[in-house]
Amino acid sequence: MAPTYTFFIRISVAYLLTFSLVAVSASGQDGSRGSRNMKLVSHIPLGGMKAANGSATAGFEALGRNTGDVVLDQGRNRPFVFVARKGDVPGVVAINISDESKPVQVGEWNSPSEVADLISFKSGSNFFLIATHPSSGATVLEVTDPDEGQFDIVATIEVEGGFHHGFAYRHSNGRSYFFGTGGGNIFVYDLERLSSGVTSVVTSIPLPEDVPAVAYGFHSVSVQYEASTESDRLYAAGAGGYYVLNVTDVTNPLSIAIVNSAAVQIGRSVSATPDGTHLVTAAGYRTSPMRIFDLRPALEGTVPRIRTAAGAWTANWQNYSENHQLRWPLVFTAAMDDGLQVFNMMNPFEPFTVGFYHTWDGPAASLANQEVNLTGAWDVDIRNSDGLIAVTDVNTGLWLFRMEGFESWDGRGWGFPNVGSVQDWEKGPTRSASWNQ
Repeated sequence: MAPTYTFFIRISVAYLLTFSLVAVSASGQDGSRGSRNMKLVSHIPLGGMKAANGSATAGFEALGRNTGDVVLDQGRNRPFVFVARKGDVPGVVAINISDESKPVQVGEWNSPSEVADLISFKSGSNFFLIATHPSSGATVLEVTDPDEGQFDIVATIEVEGGFHHGFAYRHSNGRSYFFGTGGGNIFVYDLERLSSGVTSVVTSIPLPEDVPAVAYGFHSVSVQYEASTESDRLYAAGAGGYYVLNVTDVTNPLSIAIVNSAAVQIGRSVSATPDGTHLVTAAGYRTSPMRIFDLRPALEGTVPRIRTAAGAWTANWQNYSENHQLRWPLVFTAAMDDGLQVFNMMNPFEPFTVGFYHTWDGPAASLANQEVNLTGAWDVDIRNSDGLIAVTDVNTGLWLFRMEGFESWDGRGWGFPNVGSVQDWEKGPTRSASWNQ
């Protein structure tokens, strides 16, 4: 029998009923591209190529991936979506969604090289994007007024081997940092200084010495406040699996847990539950499910490393999910050929699908080829204040959705701290545990 989790008793009957209904409605099929609880709000192609008559066209083959990562502004007074543009003219596109049903492109920035990831942050009263480049490093852009079409370059970071992924974090010490994976390590920068054009490194975090740096070191990273220990924890995916470090002292990171599953040689993405007890992970190869790991044996010192997943989920065993957003108990996944997929992990041992929408209706990518002909949903972001879902599809552009029963998210409504990928740039993470702070 699976062990009972203490956080299960925090869930209200109303929420249980809500997501039970969502699961029932998601199971019905009416021939449409999505589940009955998933409402398409709008779609903007962004120049993507769509397969004609069920087969890939020569134009699509030549263009390759056209739409990449997505950032959805969290403030309702900032109705903007930023999308990385791939292909022959890489860059960033700004879209105004004041009228969600009619998104309008309002600006763009042409990058000198490929944009791998987009990271947003706020410093003072200004808003910024970090566009990472796998060939060189990163570009810091001020995007305070996207309606004017302005993307002002405020800093350029150069890293040998380039950056792949990054995360902007409001630290418990009152500072804000950018954690970027590149050159085999995780490099840390002060965001206030970056916004002023200063690109000096605060510190760098290498792979553990006993992990072979195959292909590259770290692939992706996230950082989250852990309220019960009043510490800042870094979660990283990369060569050898997944890693948890204490970065309360940013200049002296301490290893807390290592997840080495025999099925995962290179971790691709990772998120932690709001209480820091479980990891949701992706391995980034076809036929790989998303795995859920219970960290508690390692956190308690019972075992030195976590070897076995507590649970796993996949929309289709032949495909995989690259990027995801965790809003406990829901995980929103950009599941490539299977489009947007949402699963419930309230019981980590038995996650189940609660909603979906196929953003790509063309031919599936080759099962034999891991790197080329990637098709379908690539990235996803969630606006916590009202539950708006933004998804980018490699071929078909930007999609906006709303899901029945998911009107907003705040961890405190579930008995957790209000922590995750969304940052409170004014108050910081230490005030996230109580409603009255």
